[in-house]
Amino acid sequence: MNGRSDAGRSPREAVFKEIYDTLWAPLQRHVECVVDDDSAVAEIVSDVFLLAWRKLDTAKPLGLIWLIRAADNKIKDRERRSRARARAMDTVHTVYAAPSDDDMLDTLAVRHAVEVALTQRERRIVKLAYWDQLSAGEIAELLRCSQASVWKTLSRARKKLEVELGLGTGEAAAEARRAVEAARPAPRTTG
Repeated sequence: MNGRSDAGRSPREAVFKEIYDTLWAPLQRHVECVVDDDSAVAEIVSDVFLLAWRKLDTAKPLGLIWLIRAADNKIKDRERRSRARARAMDTVHTVYAAPSDDDMLDTLAVRHAVEVALTQRERRIVKLAYWDQLSAGEIAELLRCSQASVWKTLSRARKKLEVELGLGTGEAAAEARRAVEAARPAPRTTG
């Protein structure tokens, strides 16, 4: 008890108290039918009533249907976050699955070469193209330059990386160039 009498409440507080007192139990039952975890049920019901307080219009009090819709949206948001978290963990496990020593050394060599041999602009464009897999058009839009400039910079960067990694000429160099080209992101259409 907070020491305030019912008479000291604002009309908004009185309307909210009436909604809470009459609709808390039905909302709680609805959420319990969908969500198994008791703490999650309590959190969702609390979030819904917090939202109800924020949206409350004393002239048009909220009803059970509105509260159930809000609870269903909170449940969907929770499930979406859970799926996103699971996908992120799957990606982490896939990316950091135990690579062979040769793969790890190649990756470290390329990362070192990118940092040492390329200018800041070339590094940025290479990372956007290969790590983030953006198309030349998307990179051009992001950097506010032409697609031709992006392609030219990527070409220049690849040549610098070939030299830094010792892939200059010969059959090994040609094979390495084919591997680099195969890893090149396919052009995507922006739309």
